[in-house]
Amino acid sequence: MPSFFPCAVYSQPFETCPSKAFLIQDAKAQLYGIDLVSAKPTVLSSELTFENEVNNESVNAVGFNYKDQYLYGFSKQLPSSVVQIGENFEMKRINVQGLPVTNFYVGDIQVTGEGVSQSASYYVYHPNFGLYAMNLDGDLNAPITASRLPNTNTWRLSIFDFAFHPTSNLLYAVESNGDLHEIDILTSTSKFITQVDIGDDTGAFGAAYFDINGQFYFSNNKSGKIHKVDLSISPVVGYTPVANVFTSGPKSSQNDGARCAIADVKVTDSSIDFGDAPAPYNTSLDKSGARHLFDPTSTGSDLIYLGDLVDGENINTDADLINTPIDASDDGVSFVTAISAGQNTQIIVNASAASFLYAWFDWDQNGTFSEDERMITKLAVNQGDNSILVSVPSNTKSGQTWARFRVTDGTEASLITATGGVLGGEVEDYEITTFASSVYPGENDWVTLAYEDKWPFAGDYDFNDLVLNYRTTQLIEGSNVVGYKIDGQLIGIGATYHNGFAVRLKETVAGSTRTIFRDEVDEDAIAFVIDGQLQNGTYLEADRNEAILIFMKDTWAHVAKESGCSYFRTEDNCDENVKVTFSMTIPLKTPKAKAASPGTLLDPFIFASEGFYHGDFLVDKETRGWEVHIKNQAPTEAFDTSLFKYAGSDDVSVSGNGLYFLSENGLPWAMEVGMQWLHPIEGVDITDAYSSFAEFAQSSGKQKPQWFNNYSISNVVVKGDQ
Repeated sequence: MPSFFPCAVYSQPFETCPSKAFLIQDAKAQLYGIDLVSAKPTVLSSELTFENEVNNESVNAVGFNYKDQYLYGFSKQLPSSVVQIGENFEMKRINVQGLPVTNFYVGDIQVTGEGVSQSASYYVYHPNFGLYAMNLDGDLNAPITASRLPNTNTWRLSIFDFAFHPTSNLLYAVESNGDLHEIDILTSTSKFITQVDIGDDTGAFGAAYFDINGQFYFSNNKSGKIHKVDLSISPVVGYTPVANVFTSGPKSSQNDGARCAIADVKVTDSSIDFGDAPAPYNTSLDKSGARHLFDPTSTGSDLIYLGDLVDGENINTDADLINTPIDASDDGVSFVTAISAGQNTQIIVNASAASFLYAWFDWDQNGTFSEDERMITKLAVNQGDNSILVSVPSNTKSGQTWARFRVTDGTEASLITATGGVLGGEVEDYEITTFASSVYPGENDWVTLAYEDKWPFAGDYDFNDLVLNYRTTQLIEGSNVVGYKIDGQLIGIGATYHNGFAVRLKETVAGSTRTIFRDEVDEDAIAFVIDGQLQNGTYLEADRNEAILIFMKDTWAHVAKESGCSYFRTEDNCDENVKVTFSMTIPLKTPKAKAASPGTLLDPFIFASEGFYHGDFLVDKETRGWEVHIKNQAPTEAFDTSLFKYAGSDDVSVSGNGLYFLSENGLPWAMEVGMQWLHPIEGVDITDAYSSFAEFAQSSGKQKPQWFNNYSISNVVVKGDQ
């Protein structure tokens, strides 16, 4: 290689051993300082230059020499050469002889010894030529001879940077597929260690660093992700290193890095927000914990966060995590329905601005947020409240566990993980309670409830005055029920009258009645959601002994009719309105034995809405006293029993015989259909829409149990199940 003369004026060394990493990017070299904790890049030099020439090329194979406090690298600008870079970011050519004529892009500085015995050498590698060493202890104005280490030209390692361990002086590098290599320059040997997990990263890992504690960092050019591997034990013997995403840094098609290997990597200010899930969750910096530099521009404006505020913490170690109180700024996520196995749970996420949300739930309660527990992936959310459904796996264990939410501005090059640093945004961790469950009719199934509201008169008998999809869930811990979750979809209202909908926590099984009483319910903890919006109100009916939950005082108040339609989804060509969804979680004050607790259908019923006409027979009577239940289900304590056998009515209830809400020929005013059902069009008698229904009802279900499969397509609302 030709010799080059040094410049007459030299730059000065860096004053300290900086904690920031140096990163050189782009075809025309620019130098950045990278805070590895936060990923915040600072432009140190937008254009690396020579004293007497304009630089138009890249600089690679960069290393930091903490003996003399200079950076060294390899400039591609002809005549290509080793260069020294000081604090003014001006490059000085070093006269090196013995290097092959090629461009080196892998390099680092090895510093050994202490005091006057300290020695520094610059090493560069090329897969076609091998590993070369250059001693930097002498007069750098004089020629330096590079020597190739024996047999290193046979390694053929596909690496793009390496770094010297600060104590063992072994070199470490990662290939594009995640293969980790350990290089011993004393024996000129390269050893494959393991293939570390690099997630979805592909391509070159163009920058590699160490810190004083033997933590190895390597960054991907395409994604900007900086991975971390604990190599505090070096050489690697008796353990398998594991990689975690440490930071999401800047990406570049051309990347090379260096760092003072004897400097700490730690939080130095309070502008970084950490999670607060306890160990063994990866939360602290030592564990590559989730963290966000929430104000990357240091202006205090345009911040992305959840809830009302965001603040920072210094959580370098698990000990710091123990000593740090729960983060008061974790206020952006509300869990409004029970988190039960096999069910959807409703959460409301409040965002400061339009942004993107990630979430992980530790379903198996093993102290880690694994990638298969990622439940929300870069979901676009709006400023303000966002209603989100999360599907809870059917094998979820009951008990206490944690969930992690991360919000970003969406500019990340690839999906973030549950750990590592991100520029902007916030992380919020929540301790949650999960439940095993007993679901009726099934985790992903519905029954249909259909009501006639002319009771005790037969009316038009089209069974579409109120139609709902319906599901109940017992929330279970061990052998006890600790609460209930009731989900529904309002899919049709063909009533002129105004009806409310309620559920009594009661069930009769083989002649035995199981009841939840009002004083057993934790009323203050009831959560009710309609169409994704958390409701504010009182839902446990007052002045009752039994637990009666009022879902809707007037179902008409929750729907809108299509233009030109008189009803909600019960007329021909009037079925396009979206159904109304609802979900209520009802916790119990204390667990109750499952064998003594109601389950399955419970007791859903309709009642007359206060303030509306509901027939002449109710004039001057208490409106709430009118109810309609499933056939042979006794009414509640609020029912007006004087309405039984009303003069001229069609009802033949006999309470002493357990007969309720049925006509002389055994037909009901309310029924449960064991599937999502196509309800009759307005004014069409159910026996005309479903020819087998009468036989089914009159036989108390013994005949024609599949009656709902035999219908007249012209007499039902085809989109009623959508």
